[in-house]
Amino acid sequence: MDIITAHQLKKYYGKGENQIKALDGIDLAIEKGKFTAIIGASGSGKTTLLNMLGGLDTPDEGEVIVDGVSLAVFRRGKVGFVYQNFNLIPTLTVKENMLFPLSLAGSTPDPVFFQEILTLLHLEDRQNAYPNQLSGGGQQRVAIARALIAKPSV
Repeated sequence: MDIITAHQLKKYYGKGENQIKALDGIDLAIEKGKFTAIIGASGSGKTTLLNMLGGLDTPDEGEVIVDGVSLAVFRRGKVGFVYQNFNLIPTLTVKENMLFPLSLAGSTPDPVFFQEILTLLHLEDRQNAYPNQLSGGGQQRVAIARALIAKPSV
């Protein structure tokens, strides 16, 4: 069963002679439980594709479906992102950063799952710390925890 499918994704930047075709009719299917690598030269559209698959950007044409739901309709809860620069909110504690996506959705965490994530990522003793009080690896683990807390499909 495919967890992500993309049909004829197109994304263009600019107009006329200066138009850049970042994605020009991409079809993709990723099976549930499979790891997939997207590789290519700098400027080949990898980040644009990932932004489309994650619902962070919208295609000019085409459709992305994650776990049976069109991303044009719904993203939150289906896709969790870990950003390269972590994107932690400096004025929020580790716990608050982790729970931030749920608060946006008006949800509360599953307390057992929350504790599992804390334990798995060795953050139990750092819940009240701020991002600037953590190592780079610690900040990365908080970003991972934040991506997982809503139990996304991807």
